Amino acid sequence: PCYGVGRFIMENGAKGCEVVISGKLRAQRAKAMKFRDGYLISTGEPKKHYIDEAVRHVLMRQGVLGIKVKIMLAHDPEGRMGPKIQLPDNVIVHEPKEDAPVMQPADQGFGTGGYENQG
Repeated sequence: PCYGVGRFIMENGAKGCEVVISGKLRAQRAKAMKFRDGYLISTGEPKKHYIDEAVRHVLMRQGVLGIKVKIMLAHDPEGRMGPKIQLPDNVIVHEPKEDAPVMQPADQGFGTGGYENQG
């Protein structure tokens, strides 16, 4: 079921997601299972803007299951579907400008050492 949730989140335009389920999953012993997909930042100032987080407790017969979901939103310049602020480490590579080719200067005889005319 967690793979389906992760796929649904990623299909709806998220950059990354993490689903953590912890508690008595199958046996008596409690476990935590993490399911991750995509790109997810975990620290710093951008985390406050880019990560949307939710925690729910599900009461089962054997005990309580905890479900945490983290979604990393994609950058949106309008600010409707995600944060307006761009990631600080985002690098934009521009195409080089079309310049006129650099011409080689004409040879003026400086690099020969001056030994050919001695004699």
